[in-house]
Amino acid sequence: MVETQKWTGLKVRQTFLEYFEERGHTIVPSSSVVPHNDPTLLFTNAGMNQFKPIFLGTVTKTDPLASLKRAVDTQKCIRAGGKHNDLDDVGKDSYHHTFFEMLGNWSFGDYFKKEAIEMSWDLLTKVYGLDPSRLYVTYFEGNPAMDLEPDLEAKNLWRSVGVADDHIIPGNMKDNFWEMGDQGPCGPCSEVHYDKVGGRNAADLVNQDDPLVVEIWNNVFIQFDRQADKSLKSLPAKHVDTGMGYERLVSALQNKISNYATDIFTPLFDRVQEVTGARAYTDKYGKDDVDGIDTAYRVVADHIRLLTFSMADGAVPNNDGRGYVVRRVLRRGVRYARKYFNAEIGSFFSQILPALVEQMGGQFPEIIKKQADIKEILDEEEEAFSRTLDRGERQFEKYAAAAAKSGADKLSGADVWRLYDTFGFPEDLTQLMAEERGLTIDKEEVNVAREKAREASKSVKEAVQTFAKLNVHQIAELENEHKLERPDSDAKFLRGDINSSVQLIYTGTGFAKTTKDIPLNTPIGLLLDKTNFYAESGGQVADTGRIIIDDVAEFKVLDVQEFGGFVVHNGYMESGELSSGDKVLCEFDELRRQPIRNNHTGTHVLNHALREVLGDDINQKGSLVDQDKLRFDFSHKAAVSLTEIKKIEAMSNADIRSNLGVFYKEVDLASAREIEGVRAVFGETYPDPVRVVSVGVDVDELLKTPKNPDWRKYSVEFCGGTHVEKTGQIKDLIIVEESGIAKGIRRIVAYTGDAAHRAQREATLFGERIDALEKLPFSAEKETEIKTAVQDLNQLAISAVSKDELRTRFAKVQKEVLDEQKKRQKAELKTAVTTVTDHFAKPENKDSKYFVGHLPISANAKAISEVMNHFRNKDKERSVYIFGGSPSDGVVHGVFVGTDLAAKGVTAEQWSTAVSEVVGGKAGGKEPARQGSGTKPDKLHEGVARAEEWLAEKLKDLKL
Repeated sequence: MVETQKWTGLKVRQTFLEYFEERGHTIVPSSSVVPHNDPTLLFTNAGMNQFKPIFLGTVTKTDPLASLKRAVDTQKCIRAGGKHNDLDDVGKDSYHHTFFEMLGNWSFGDYFKKEAIEMSWDLLTKVYGLDPSRLYVTYFEGNPAMDLEPDLEAKNLWRSVGVADDHIIPGNMKDNFWEMGDQGPCGPCSEVHYDKVGGRNAADLVNQDDPLVVEIWNNVFIQFDRQADKSLKSLPAKHVDTGMGYERLVSALQNKISNYATDIFTPLFDRVQEVTGARAYTDKYGKDDVDGIDTAYRVVADHIRLLTFSMADGAVPNNDGRGYVVRRVLRRGVRYARKYFNAEIGSFFSQILPALVEQMGGQFPEIIKKQADIKEILDEEEEAFSRTLDRGERQFEKYAAAAAKSGADKLSGADVWRLYDTFGFPEDLTQLMAEERGLTIDKEEVNVAREKAREASKSVKEAVQTFAKLNVHQIAELENEHKLERPDSDAKFLRGDINSSVQLIYTGTGFAKTTKDIPLNTPIGLLLDKTNFYAESGGQVADTGRIIIDDVAEFKVLDVQEFGGFVVHNGYMESGELSSGDKVLCEFDELRRQPIRNNHTGTHVLNHALREVLGDDINQKGSLVDQDKLRFDFSHKAAVSLTEIKKIEAMSNADIRSNLGVFYKEVDLASAREIEGVRAVFGETYPDPVRVVSVGVDVDELLKTPKNPDWRKYSVEFCGGTHVEKTGQIKDLIIVEESGIAKGIRRIVAYTGDAAHRAQREATLFGERIDALEKLPFSAEKETEIKTAVQDLNQLAISAVSKDELRTRFAKVQKEVLDEQKKRQKAELKTAVTTVTDHFAKPENKDSKYFVGHLPISANAKAISEVMNHFRNKDKERSVYIFGGSPSDGVVHGVFVGTDLAAKGVTAEQWSTAVSEVVGGKAGGKEPARQGSGTKPDKLHEGVARAEEWLAEKLKDLKL
């Protein structure tokens, strides 16, 4: 009987790793859940993902995995999008998770079935102490239609370790034959299943989706290579790939029916209870979970795991790909937290985060390192979603009530799409809410509504980009005929929504008081009495967002421009109507504005550092601040050196890490100009009063003693843009580019926040690539790797300082390779000549007048020339057609036609032309010699054969 108290989750994991390490396996760290080098995957969803290059035979010698024979790991996995998606099942049952760990042991061409099966059974029954009578194993039953025999070897091996015959079960292609894809490595697999009940024969419940008889381990025996024609070839090296569900194993060892009842999840449940004051978790499911709180516990605990590990590895919430998956998981969890725990949204998940970090940070230190960043992102996302959650739920209830009233049993696709597009409810969240109301969703209807909306939005966006500006006559019309006051736009510096009133609708040519007669999705502009939208100015891009009458009408804002003090919100009516005098709610896109704030305050910090490092002659000449980057133009006579860039970057980040306060105040222009060190754009006209933005010192302090020289230590500027509250929110600033754009004008491009972190990760990954290249001995593969790396490094958008450091390191590797190339090429000159002269020196060849062959050299054009020169100068009678290189290295070839063949009508031009038709490219030179470089190195051996055939045909035609 297994000792349930003995096996904590921590000990289960550690025992697995140590067991295989003691048996010659290398403990390999988990790869990132974000598969940066595998575009076929949304997330890492299995332990084998990082080893795919080994199985596919594409692993390079520079890869640290290249030398592995045996490995063991625990891999972070996410299945919440794409082909493998368990999101819909999380919370409903006892064993599905969007984030989980996969324990695995691996053999790469080393041991095979016998050893894998023996170690599996030994670990499970003797080390972990699981009851053998509760364990069932499967083997591949074969498939005659695909010419696949049953895997009787595996069946007999299970027998040999002591598994009873009635616990060994045949399985079909779906369950017991593993394939990476339509082509490539594949093979039979053998699963281990565990009966959580015991005291019975549960063989008929294996692979029947019974929650009490679950698969815990799968041993995959990769022994075939699936061809394009679906046939199978045996692999030259056979591999073992195993995966054991960590959470399921712990459940078995702790004698729990549910994964969620183990100590993997109890610390998270305890923290949720502490934060919310909810009743304790009782592990109830379905109808037994009467109030739905146990389900909510499971959802929250599962989702904080996915959110934390995905963000730690670089997948931050956004509207694309894996970023959208992260966002929808967070929003799904937020809705559960509020509905079932009555939690206050805005900092809920970040309060659960410390419990997870404490529990798992020892095995995965990246979540400790990134904890502060993860907390900030979680809070930002929750806050942004909380503003629409109330309205979205109310709107959903209206749609659901309308469906019920009409007798329909489903929500319309248009309604489902609007809940996503307007309120940020992912389709699966809407589906969850619909299920609670007994309604279904037609996904095809949703797709139709999505495409229709996207086409309409696309045409509107194109039209808005060329939207007519208010001219002087229209501005006068607003003032004189419509008597409009300039709107109050002070709210653009706020961080929340505001209530406003519609004044007029701008149609592009004139003004209207209602949108009633204007079709939906038609580009128009709204003028409001006040706005919190930032109109494009001062180098900062405009806000986007929406203007709404709650549940009645919505206007999508795509651009905001100011003309003569009047602010026009350009976009289109997505639903309903708006008229002059309507009270509306203005919501800008907070998740878009946040990185803009980072970049704008980052620009001020950078401007100050530039002055400190380069001197007072630095003056701003222009800037661009958007959600992706900041661009800053300034006067300076010379290029900024890398040493100076390093100082500027370091000084900027020192201010950021000091978490300085950012202050602003409207000040009369004359007083503002008196402040020591204040910066302004030369030639720019500023309003009176002017807004002063100061980083690190309160503006009121500046005004008390404006001539205080200490103020030069701080960034003080005239600015009407939006900014962070504390510089720490910027996180990091890296300069990725410095260039000249005009005489005496330089430009710097920099990243902040998450964009800076992404660039830093790219630099780190490239540094690891250089580490591997340094260790790799000279080879054709190393030469190829270096060529590819040169191109990649030039294209990397990373810190200019990091790029210079990487180039310096890389130059050393390149020089070593170049020196080795020269050394080998020099040696090859002698080898090439010797190979041919030795051929003619053999007694059987002494009367031969020609030689055709592939020399044992690289694609060395100089060696080919050396051979040809030898015969040109020392053996003019004989002819040679020689080749160098390999299918992977490239191909070079050359021909010299000696006097014997020349007298018989053979020319170098004809001969080389025939060969070039095979190997590609063209050969050049003057008779009696020609030399070329082929463009089809894979045709090298065919080229040699063609050279021989052509000469034989030529001599036959000449009857010689």
